[in-house]
Amino acid sequence: MAENKNEDKTISEIIHQVVKEFLSYLGVKAKVDVREEKNGYYANIKAKPYAGLLIGRSGANLKALQYLVRLVVKKRVGSFVPLILDVSGYRMRRINFLKKKALAVAKIVLETKKEMALDQLTDKEITVVSETLSQISGIKFYTIKGTGNKKNVIIAPL
Repeated sequence: MAENKNEDKTISEIIHQVVKEFLSYLGVKAKVDVREEKNGYYANIKAKPYAGLLIGRSGANLKALQYLVRLVVKKRVGSFVPLILDVSGYRMRRINFLKKKALAVAKIVLETKKEMALDQLTDKEITVVSETLSQISGIKFYTIKGTGNKKNVIIAPL
């Protein structure tokens, strides 16, 4: 029956509806923008007073909410839909921060000729850092096991 209701809706509308439903369960009033991008869909929740609650420590709540939204969207659409869920542009700001930090640490490593470590990062964050550092000559970087599913990135001179 639920799939019958969704036949006339676009995937963007379904994503919007699912996110709004989750937010209402949480008692959060927010604006949700959904747009289709080359790699899938991007849904941004604009909820200033609730941003910290929705993001959680190191993005843990956001990651969990994205997982749940993806499950419900998959059930309603009938197939997997690539979806990135964001809160007030948090993920974009985090990526820009990681790039700037990696470049700053690389500059210090080149000047001091001593290796330095970045904070513990997830695999996706390590990918962002490695793409940024691959453009700089005179340094190498590697990862070592951290706690949980996170790893430490070490930047060292050649």
